[in-house]
Amino acid sequence: MAQLGEHQTRAALRVLSRHTLRDRIYDGLRVSILRGSFTPGEALTVRRLAAAFGTSPTPVREALQQLVAEGALIGEPNRSYRVPRISREAFLELRDMRAELEGLAAYKAAQSIRAGEIRQLVTLSERMDRAIALQDHKAYLGANQDFHFVIYGAARSPLLLKTIGMLWMQIGPNLNMLFDDIELVVDLQDYHLAAVEAFRQGDAEAARAALRNDILTAGWHIGRRMDSAPE
Repeated sequence: MAQLGEHQTRAALRVLSRHTLRDRIYDGLRVSILRGSFTPGEALTVRRLAAAFGTSPTPVREALQQLVAEGALIGEPNRSYRVPRISREAFLELRDMRAELEGLAAYKAAQSIRAGEIRQLVTLSERMDRAIALQDHKAYLGANQDFHFVIYGAARSPLLLKTIGMLWMQIGPNLNMLFDDIELVVDLQDYHLAAVEAFRQGDAEAARAALRNDILTAGWHIGRRMDSAPE
């Protein structure tokens, strides 16, 4: 096999470097969407994001285009991007889908979760408690997303994890509405604690019920807020 010349090697390394950077930007934007860091309807520009990431526009644009292809963002004619708004009906349908799929993931996780993962859940639950006490909604949403995805990762089902992630990207921006009712957020912690106890006991049905109740209760509140929100 012929070896690459110096010029070809440098070109290949530049392509690899750009793709690696694009992947890092994609991962950062994806997590931000999952955690509700962006709000429905918010505009995202390549220039602003490139400045935030400290990089050139090209890998940012490529990452944004990948998120558009996955339905997490909308590409607009002026070369900007926007976080989509979803209707209340679509949100409630997504909520019901999540309740079933994430309940299944919790059921499967109860059969394979490791002691270290349970300790992670306890730590994340404590982080949520502190965020609630400080009314720090960003810290809460970050810990909440981490908590859920530790569970879904523990299910040991890459396809299920990928599907759940795609659903979360569509509802993530609406999670900001949870902190409209601090008492609700406090109550949701009961479901998180119930899930942790179910994992400790190896009770798959209790784990499924805890996740379903968490999602349905939070979804009911957000759906109600969407119904009353001004157009």
